[in-house]
Amino acid sequence: MRAPLRFLLAVGTVVGVAVLLRIVYAPWFLNYDARYALVWARDLARGLTPDYTGPFAPTPHPLETAASLVAVPFGTGGDAIMLWAILLCFGLLVWLAFLLGEELFSVPVGIVTALVVLSRPALLRDALLGYQDTAFAVVIVWAVLLEARSARRGVPVLLLLALAGLMRPEAWALAGLYTLYLWRGASAGRRVTYAGLTVLAPVLWALGDWAVTGDALHSLHGTAELAETVDRRRDPLTGPYWAAQYLGYTLREPMVLGVPIGLAFAWKYARERAWLPFAVAVAMLFVFLLSPFFGLPLIGRYVRTPGVLLAVFYGLAVFGWRMLPKGSRERRFWVAAGAVAALLSVVYLPWHVSLLKGRDNQLGVQGAYYRDLRAVGKDPRVRAVLERCGAIATADHRPIPHLRWWTEGDPGSVVPLADAPRARVLLLPRRTRRMRRFYRDQFPRVSAPPGTELVYRNASWRVLAVPGCRET
Repeated sequence: MRAPLRFLLAVGTVVGVAVLLRIVYAPWFLNYDARYALVWARDLARGLTPDYTGPFAPTPHPLETAASLVAVPFGTGGDAIMLWAILLCFGLLVWLAFLLGEELFSVPVGIVTALVVLSRPALLRDALLGYQDTAFAVVIVWAVLLEARSARRGVPVLLLLALAGLMRPEAWALAGLYTLYLWRGASAGRRVTYAGLTVLAPVLWALGDWAVTGDALHSLHGTAELAETVDRRRDPLTGPYWAAQYLGYTLREPMVLGVPIGLAFAWKYARERAWLPFAVAVAMLFVFLLSPFFGLPLIGRYVRTPGVLLAVFYGLAVFGWRMLPKGSRERRFWVAAGAVAALLSVVYLPWHVSLLKGRDNQLGVQGAYYRDLRAVGKDPRVRAVLERCGAIATADHRPIPHLRWWTEGDPGSVVPLADAPRARVLLLPRRTRRMRRFYRDQFPRVSAPPGTELVYRNASWRVLAVPGCRET
């Protein structure tokens, strides 16, 4: 009966975590990149060329766009499908974190690791906004788990890394390092297979970029150009600082202090078991540090997966002592160290709760913004104006993919005002307290051009058009 009960526990965890997040936080909107993936998937389904080179277009991630095709038949409600998919991925990440801690060390270590992943505000934020980084972490942790269960597993691990490589290029480096690890002692046929799986993801990514833009390296060039346009952090000298900052932001203070305790225990008593997650985390952080040399930005989400892998060592800090002989002096010392590590989380709990409440408040502000924007896109008066006068210009780039999705517009139907100064239809934010909270210091200051008329208005937005665009 253990196998069926184990399966039910896994399904209960995955679904239960997703439903818990849905009940507590009630998310329904997607982040900018995920919305663009949906829009591009709809373009492909219509036989149109996705606007990878459009103004402020993000990096096209092949697997995210391909997966979004599943949601296209559901119309403008398809975003809910993709959000639920990521919430379920987060539930799966929690379960895999438990399995990894259990496989490497013990059930209590696995439980603590799972609780850490479940309760990190940064990881919750990524899942609630539908970031593909959650799914990427799932695939990487799954690959580490397979290798932990059976060393030199080979093809199954490389298949997972190829899947991850269609979401983030860090997986290309991991696949290359793993192939080098497997190379010695492998037959010629095996080496060909390993090499083919290693280059599969980057080749497919380049082919996709080439087919759409004519530039096989569009993702590299476009990401670097966008990072420069929006002034993201790209200084290689500051890479170590931001890696540490982002890891601390992901794990928070108790983990920052507790993980080194677990690493010290692993170095002394469990090196053979602990090297794998540590090596993968270090390799991914090294790729993060190298990215500015290619003009790529330093973004906090890129260290989430290393943070998940390092969470195992907090579980080891709390319960590693169970691996030592009963009654030994070493066991008594590490019991005390484990109590200190656990106490850190207990002391930090009030601040942790305030962070989670703050996340809920932030989602509420953003939710109001997106609901009002959705109302703009679905209003028949706005749609009628767009049918007469074509594209709508926005004062800021952030509404572009969302408005395109809800108006069901083709590429070029929503553009930044800076690129279309003579646009006949405009979307402008209203200077309300809610919008100031959302935009903070970047709230665009744009006045209605002379001669335009109000078409639609709600609590956050107004749509204006030149007289010839309105019904007579």
